Amino acid sequence: MNERVTWQLYNGAALDYDEYRPRYPRAVFDILTNYQSALAPLRSATDIGAGTGIFSRQLMASVPSIERLTCIEPNCDMATIAKERSATFRGLDVLAGFAEKLPLTDHSCELVTAATAANWFDRPMFYQEAARVLKPFGTLLVLQNKHRHEESAFLDDFASLQERHIPGFRRDHYSDFWGGYGRADFEAELRSRHDWVAVERHKLEWRQTITAEQFRGYCQSGHMKTAIARSGAATIAKELDGLLDRHQDASGYVTVDWLTDLVLSRAPPQEKPRRKR
Repeated sequence: MNERVTWQLYNGAALDYDEYRPRYPRAVFDILTNYQSALAPLRSATDIGAGTGIFSRQLMASVPSIERLTCIEPNCDMATIAKERSATFRGLDVLAGFAEKLPLTDHSCELVTAATAANWFDRPMFYQEAARVLKPFGTLLVLQNKHRHEESAFLDDFASLQERHIPGFRRDHYSDFWGGYGRADFEAELRSRHDWVAVERHKLEWRQTITAEQFRGYCQSGHMKTAIARSGAATIAKELDGLLDRHQDASGYVTVDWLTDLVLSRAPPQEKPRRKR
């Protein structure tokens, strides 16, 4: 496991993460419900790389049939905030663990999710583990909130800022398991495997209007910390100020265009052992 450059990036950032990271559109849960409609209701779920529990809480609130939800998160700061912010959700638990070696028994849940997290995983190992812990016909939901920088001058400028100050960063690439940046095509990966069936992909476009201060908080909650460490807090603050001055409206708000890209798949039924002749 590449501890230094993956989950430890979020040390000290958990409060900003929970405060400023975007939530997920209601349509995500409608799509999940429709996908699941031909099967038994979801009762047990696991959210992998749960962070501060943002998606976990949305999931439990939006799918009332879920009685037990386990958050798996390796970062202690993030897990602590997840426990605090999720205390009122009955049946929601937080465990330390990794996507590549889940602390769960075989065939123990009906839904596995990874929300803006699977780019960090060794995904072949994760897919294998998800198949192990899911019940037959269990559902895997992998989703990612992405900036639509190609449609927004503001986000295009922000991508350029990151490219200037974060070694190896390129737009449409995401932090990966090995400490670099790469593309992640969850749909193609799942379609190429024999242990997953019924792959579907959905893309949801939506818009968020936030204050300039909220955007600064968002920047403090993730890999912009790498830019600060490399170029200095004063340099990054100055560039962010310039970016926001160019794009905020008269009231100090900026518009962030998001794409929530979600992929669903299903674990196949268990093969019955062949009888010896």
